[in-house]
Amino acid sequence: MAQHSFSVAPAGHNLSEPVLALLLEKRTTGLVIVGAAIVHIMLVTLGLPSWQCPIRTTLGVPCPGCGLSRATVALLHGDWRTSLTYHAFAPLFLAAFLLIAVVMLLPLAKNRLAVDWIKRVESRTKITTIFLILFMVYWLIRLFFYREAFFNLILG
Repeated sequence: MAQHSFSVAPAGHNLSEPVLALLLEKRTTGLVIVGAAIVHIMLVTLGLPSWQCPIRTTLGVPCPGCGLSRATVALLHGDWRTSLTYHAFAPLFLAAFLLIAVVMLLPLAKNRLAVDWIKRVESRTKITTIFLILFMVYWLIRLFFYREAFFNLILG
């Protein structure tokens, strides 16, 4: 009898592999992500229209990151309470974007040293996997247990 294994991850990919380090190895990808984040946050800060969440737009359900833009803007203004009200993960996302920006701007030799160090930290601690799991749990709690408040916060 043949045994079948089903996996959400692509063949040969382990969910506990370093994610941030793999992203940082591709400088162009990192720069595009940081650039897009800066443009988006600037538009939100200025009260100008920015791109809409494709998940919320098509499915009508807030995505796991809904509220992160406003939370980040509040955080950048020093308003921690408002920031954490919009999204508890804003400080971590801001720190990650700053890390990506700094590593992307390092000279190539120092960039490689930083990426190798981040890869070792991720491999040893599984911090990125833990972060992503907690991020999804936080979203599910907001979606199912605080649905009305969550929708009012995001849509209001």
